[in-house]
Amino acid sequence: MESVTPTRRGRPPISNRVIRVGGAMAIVALLRERSIDADALMAAVGLPAEAFGHPDNVIPFARLGELARLAADHTGLADIGLRACTRTGLEMLGTVGYLVANSETVGTGLAALQSYLHLHDEGAAPYLQLEGGLAALGYEVLEHDVPGSEQITFGALAIAANLLREICGPDFVLREVSFACHAPADSSAFASHFGAPVRFDADRSAVVFDAGFLMRPIAGANPLLRDFITSQLRETARIGDGEVAKDRIQRVMRTLLATGCIGQDKVARAFGMNRRTFARRLQENGTTFRALLDAVRFDAARVLLHTSAVSLEDIANKLGYADVTAFARAFRRWSGASPAVWRRQAAAAFRG
Repeated sequence: MESVTPTRRGRPPISNRVIRVGGAMAIVALLRERSIDADALMAAVGLPAEAFGHPDNVIPFARLGELARLAADHTGLADIGLRACTRTGLEMLGTVGYLVANSETVGTGLAALQSYLHLHDEGAAPYLQLEGGLAALGYEVLEHDVPGSEQITFGALAIAANLLREICGPDFVLREVSFACHAPADSSAFASHFGAPVRFDADRSAVVFDAGFLMRPIAGANPLLRDFITSQLRETARIGDGEVAKDRIQRVMRTLLATGCIGQDKVARAFGMNRRTFARRLQENGTTFRALLDAVRFDAARVLLHTSAVSLEDIANKLGYADVTAFARAFRRWSGASPAVWRRQAAAAFRG
């Protein structure tokens, strides 16, 4: 893979975060279809034309945002990120996309996406959040105030919708889509592409669907190909260090928790390690599997308690506890209050 800008380990500033150009090539193609000098726009943001010569090339995430903003200005399309990606799906993600397509279930495919998407896109991260009977697949830009990041997010969620349609099957539908940015002047293309209510100025950017799809087997998945691809990705994947490591691990843990198959062995395998090596890496980063799992469970519990009427028994089951007593004991340790008391206090604070 040719790298236009070198990368380094750790959590680099946004100027050094890179993104694979696979999906962004559609923006350049759209510019050329409209007889706009794409090379001149690339040069204006400091990108050589050859950067878009191969989908596996990488460019700075921030430069892609600047290019997308210029493209929107020159075409008059305030939704150009969406329009460029409406026909783009798993193939845009390269090897990571092939791994998702060959995963056993939709849930494990999304866990793989979270494990390895940083090899494709360092500027943002996907996450999965359960909300009662619904699941939200979100896209979070890791740094604030990146010019044009809303266009990248428009494209990312367009691709997410297409990805889910591919791996879930023809009966898949979205329930809602939200964007943490202002609506463009003409937002009609969003409803057309997503086929669901679309909200702007929301607190997150995510596509929402029925959580039952997470357990669905992926048609045509090849376990031999999956194992081969995983072995290839393991050669290049890195957990990272410090807070980067904790963040990436917890994102994978959230997805596995949502699918009901959380366990240290499974999380370790997601990063290409055995249990012992994984535990040693966690210790090197000043944490343990139990501490990270407690934090993930606490976050999930608060969401379920605050946003749904799910019973405490069901929440305990969703979070992998043997019974509601074990869940209540853990929640009291985390928050200082029982789940029932915390739920009442949260509801009262919301009304007040």
